[in-house]
Amino acid sequence: MKKLITNIFMTSALIVGISTINSCSKVDDIIDNITIPVPFDIPVNIETEIPFAVATEYVKSPSIPLGLDLDKEIKERFEGNLTVKSAKLTSFSISQVSSVGGINLKAVSDAELWISAPGQEDKVIATVTNNTSETALSFTPDTTVELMNYLKSTQAAIYIKVKGPENKVDQMKIRINSSFKIQVGL
Repeated sequence: MKKLITNIFMTSALIVGISTINSCSKVDDIIDNITIPVPFDIPVNIETEIPFAVATEYVKSPSIPLGLDLDKEIKERFEGNLTVKSAKLTSFSISQVSSVGGINLKAVSDAELWISAPGQEDKVIATVTNNTSETALSFTPDTTVELMNYLKSTQAAIYIKVKGPENKVDQMKIRINSSFKIQVGL
């Protein structure tokens, strides 16, 4: 009887030990996937001069560096070793400040906003359809596009492709107002 009780106790201890080890690895997996539930916005506002060309087919503008250091932004806001878990564009607009030849943004009927970064495929992240404004292009962001790998690079840049009903060329000063929603985690 004593031997039976000892065997049952040893078997129970072995089962408890194995399940504890297995549970610890699951806890580690859960901790690795924890995301801080407070996403924050990073505004990126740029004023620049660009050659402005519009044609009946899409015309690509020069690239505009975002000048965003996401790791630095995260370290300034949070303590610890947090990393980016998700990044999405939440708003993007271009306002005309001035124009050399007097052309305004109504010359653009449709536009695409593209993002690029080293080692990443260029991707459309927002669009404008049937623009009627003379002073602004208000883009509709594609909220399904994940930008985490683009924004991790300090060399991330954007460019636009525009088209309109007729061909026009000018030099334009623009103001870009944008915001990215960032989620971080352990």
